[in-house]
Amino acid sequence: MAAQQSVALKHWARIIKQWPVDKVRPEHVAFQKVMQHRLKELTSPTAAADNVKADGALVTPANPTQPNQENEMRQINALYSLLEDRYLKEYPMPSKVRHPASRPTYYEDLVKEMGEAPTRTWAASMWNRISGMLRFS
Repeated sequence: MAAQQSVALKHWARIIKQWPVDKVRPEHVAFQKVMQHRLKELTSPTAAADNVKADGALVTPANPTQPNQENEMRQINALYSLLEDRYLKEYPMPSKVRHPASRPTYYEDLVKEMGEAPTRTWAASMWNRISGMLRFS
């Protein structure tokens, strides 16, 4: 069981390293931080003294200390499938969806905007907001 747990931990560590960083999401809720915190909770040994009340009665913890290995491996497999784009390969997106006739470059522009937004200055953000309100024909 300990060997399975170490295999699962290795997979989790690999997934955390390979997961792309979301520049727009705040760092405290980034996938890597959340998963590292979860792994710390899973791997930290809870002392038996923590589970004992003052009168000596045992108390069961609210969340189990031993994770279900089968469930962990299912979660790992799901994350690997997202990392490897299995669903994109199995269910390719039609060109008409990716490039709508009304605005063919919409999604490329959106990705570009999301990439530029975190490094944009306050003045540039304000200029974009004002220029978005005004339409020049």
